[in-house]
Amino acid sequence: MTTQDITSAPPVTLEEYAALPKHPRYELVKGVLIELMVASEEHEEAAALNTANLVHHVYPNRLGKVYTGNRGYVTGPDSPATSRMPDVSFVSNARLAQPDLAGKLYNGAPDLAVEILSDSNTLAEIAQKIREYLDAGGRAVCVIDIDGRTLTVHTSNAQPLVLTDADTVEGGDYPPGFTCLVADMLPRLRS
Repeated sequence: MTTQDITSAPPVTLEEYAALPKHPRYELVKGVLIELMVASEEHEEAAALNTANLVHHVYPNRLGKVYTGNRGYVTGPDSPATSRMPDVSFVSNARLAQPDLAGKLYNGAPDLAVEILSDSNTLAEIAQKIREYLDAGGRAVCVIDIDGRTLTVHTSNAQPLVLTDADTVEGGDYPPGFTCLVADMLPRLRS
């Protein structure tokens, strides 16, 4: 993970962040650019599976939009700003009308943010992202642990719910009516 030299650089604004090229990819954390590392094959497969499962439910039911990991969400105050890019996200129709900030960034958190654990993630970093998404209006955060074969659902009004690859995600409003085997959201085990 690469960060900007914070000893001499002023905080990066949302406008400056939004004007950056797509590659390399960065998140903006309290005005500091954090470069996102290249994902593993399993990480990308999990992101693709989660995107596909959500798309197959959200679009036929006209519930909103599903985004991959390049959508920026402003989850922190303007001074200094924070913008996160979950691996997969869902925004309901009711919240799609919000104007973008700096022409590209969603003002707030998605209804559902999916974060897939990587070797470069720390527990503190993931806990911070969960807090930011929920504090910025997100309704749920799913954290996928490929190695542990689990999906943990975090909401602001309940204890985290840990599901294994033998369980089914069902119920809830994130998105409404979504049901899927956890095993179908994880890369297949290699033999």
